[in-house]
Amino acid sequence: RTVVVTGGAGEMGSSLSRRLVAEGANVVVADIADGEALAEELAAAGPGQARFVRTDVTSEEETRRLAEAALEAFGRIDALVNNAGLFTAKPWDELTLEDWRERFRVNVEGTFLATKAVEPAMTRQGSGKIINIGSDTVWMGTPGFAHYVASKGAVLAFTRAIATELGPRGITSVYVTPTLLDTPGTRGAFAQGHFDYVVGHTPLGRFEKPEDVNGLIVFLCSDEAAFINGAAINIGGGISMH
Repeated sequence: RTVVVTGGAGEMGSSLSRRLVAEGANVVVADIADGEALAEELAAAGPGQARFVRTDVTSEEETRRLAEAALEAFGRIDALVNNAGLFTAKPWDELTLEDWRERFRVNVEGTFLATKAVEPAMTRQGSGKIINIGSDTVWMGTPGFAHYVASKGAVLAFTRAIATELGPRGITSVYVTPTLLDTPGTRGAFAQGHFDYVVGHTPLGRFEKPEDVNGLIVFLCSDEAAFINGAAINIGGGISMH
């Protein structure tokens, strides 16, 4: 089984890539940042294999080359995890058109382009899984994130659209909504009060970690999830329920 993970060298993506390789999957780590050392580490650990392909998901040419590299390395593409995304806060009064467009370029157009790139291989196989990483902010409308929330809402709508259009080809599509993850990156982006609020409103009483999401993604990549299509699956410890 071959899985392409965009944003695969980041905090959540690298954790997921490690888990997938440990489960025996062949993983293509796609990221605009360097991920060569990560791929080498994963390949050495096994039992799955790993390749790194530097990819700007906003580039049609680079996403096309990503799909080609995955096929050259492993012969097929069984799943795509659209994990690449921009996540930064900005109050409404400071939000600019460029801020808005930048989030949509990466979060929405990047998801579209990566999906468009892998779809022909999945269609030829008669099977494939598109797993789009969203956000529980689409259920809550978090202040300071209008551009981000809108972009992730667009990805939810996109997920449902391709679930109906690509489903007859054997390609399923699922939208996964984690909450705020406890990583060095998010710790540096928010005041402590925000984290206190999240923990205080999460019934499980703790932050979500990347590892909390990995098991669900592994399952969705498996044959056991073959009939899950067009679903939005919330995995945030109960801070948002819908």
